[in-house]
Amino acid sequence: MLRTYWSQAGFLVLLGAVVFVPLGLIDALANKAHEIDTDNVTNFEFAALIAGLSAQGVTSMLGEVFYSGAVAVTLAEEARERPTLRSVARGLSWWRLIAVDLLFAVVVTVGLDVFVVPGILFFTWFSLSGPVVELEGAGVLGSFRRSWGLVRGHFWTVLAVLVPIALLSSVLSGVVIDALPPVFGSNLLSDWIGEATSSIALSPFYAVAAVLMTLELGR
Repeated sequence: MLRTYWSQAGFLVLLGAVVFVPLGLIDALANKAHEIDTDNVTNFEFAALIAGLSAQGVTSMLGEVFYSGAVAVTLAEEARERPTLRSVARGLSWWRLIAVDLLFAVVVTVGLDVFVVPGILFFTWFSLSGPVVELEGAGVLGSFRRSWGLVRGHFWTVLAVLVPIALLSSVLSGVVIDALPPVFGSNLLSDWIGEATSSIALSPFYAVAAVLMTLELGR
């Protein structure tokens, strides 16, 4: 994973900048919106606030989907030359990837809320569903069945690789975002830089690991 990341670092960082710099601004604006006192806004302002937060969720999801799909296409054995951003955007299975991401998030969240262990189990079993959609052309439910089939027999390996990366990325992202206000001040610029920097630096590790796991276990 580290060797692949190093060999593709330039493209992964450039791709991350294209995707996460604008999304970082949207996330920062949404964070500021959460600070608004909703008791002192008009109905129109409240509706605009809800619309803005909804747009933030949709655009963030599309950014993550685009990034993971681009990494999958880049690392696939069949890709003889590095794809362009335009070709990736045209070729991604957008609706299937979004549906898989939503369903995966719901299943894992419910598992964590009910009890921590089911959430970890669901995360591990179905963590390859997204890459399977792009690499093998699977449908939504088929991608979950395929992920479970790939992970079965390799459960502890997948858990030992992907779960620590996901947890560490979440922790480091919080550290980066919390560390910037003393430097830039507690303002929109600080939030924007923190959101964008953490995503550009950390998102490639999980994406590369998940794609390589899918390719390797698929063989």
